Amino acid sequence: MEQKLQTLNQQNKLTLWSERISACRDSGKSVKTWCKDHNICEATFYKWQKKLFEMVNYQQTCFAEVTPLVQNTNTVAVTVRIAGAEADIHSGADAATVETVLRILQSC
Repeated sequence: MEQKLQTLNQQNKLTLWSERISACRDSGKSVKTWCKDHNICEATFYKWQKKLFEMVNYQQTCFAEVTPLVQNTNTVAVTVRIAGAEADIHSGADAATVETVLRILQSC
């Protein structure tokens, strides 16, 4: 339970930081001016930005190996497209494989 609360708290922080960084960028003001107007320390703003960029870069460099089983059929049951990534799921694919493929696509 405590782990879930910590995760939720971290997600809320990241959302807040992201919203503030976007607001600053969309304002047309310099970071220094925007931070002064919103009573936010400029160093704190850059700390948030750095953490968010590190998370984005980490997510972009994650890899997962999926070893497909050789199927006798070549029938594609469904093609899944998420955020520019695409995967064909063949008839007879087991649930674990489908779940793994969907999780990978969702992380793209």
